[in-house]
Amino acid sequence: MAVNYSEQLKKVSVRDLQNDVIGLLEKIESLMRRASNALKADGTGKKYAEFERQIASKKHDVEELELVMSIVAPMKAGKSTIINAIVGFDLLPSRAAAMTTLPTEIVFNKDLTEPILIVPKDCAEAFNIT
Repeated sequence: MAVNYSEQLKKVSVRDLQNDVIGLLEKIESLMRRASNALKADGTGKKYAEFERQIASKKHDVEELELVMSIVAPMKAGKSTIINAIVGFDLLPSRAAAMTTLPTEIVFNKDLTEPILIVPKDCAEAFNIT
């Protein structure tokens, strides 16, 4: 039996996923705090305190819906397609020809109504020349 993943994804709420991830990060943060406190005496507690700080930072990112990811793949491997799936609409062109061979930054946060596409100046100039 074929599974229609696009239909399943339409049923997933970003807010529900966000809440699930925040809940998991809070549990991990609590575990790191307990480990840090329990291991203060032997000096390894500092390592777990740093882990706790990192988890708290990532929890903040999830709360603010901030995501930084690198997508690296050979030409025509589906980078644009996966980015379009993540943002929920066709932000980048996905065609038979190679499209995203240059470093590209896409910014989207809760204060924006649509993503911002940033192409490095030298790359944009090269496109304009060709």
